[in-house]
Amino acid sequence: MYKLLLFLNKTDDEKIINHFNEYTLKYLSEVAGQKIEAATVESSLLLEQKFIKFCEVSVDSKDDWYRKINTKPGKEFNKDLMDFHQFITVIFVDYSI
Repeated sequence: MYKLLLFLNKTDDEKIINHFNEYTLKYLSEVAGQKIEAATVESSLLLEQKFIKFCEVSVDSKDDWYRKINTKPGKEFNKDLMDFHQFITVIFVDYSI
């Protein structure tokens, strides 16, 4: 199993929060082939970086992720991340190792 963990960094800027909810999650849902919803991060007290939203996508393997990310929706998602990367934290987890 391979997972993408996506965190929205703490902000009070409604434009950034709305962008995450309306665009980033939309593109990620298209890549995943299912509706991806964000959860509210209640606490990250021990971390230097604080977060307000979190979502995750699970796929069978790293190769499966690469196939999905090289589709048209995947390229739109990557473009969104290029313009929005300073507001998010992305972590990939590989359970097959």
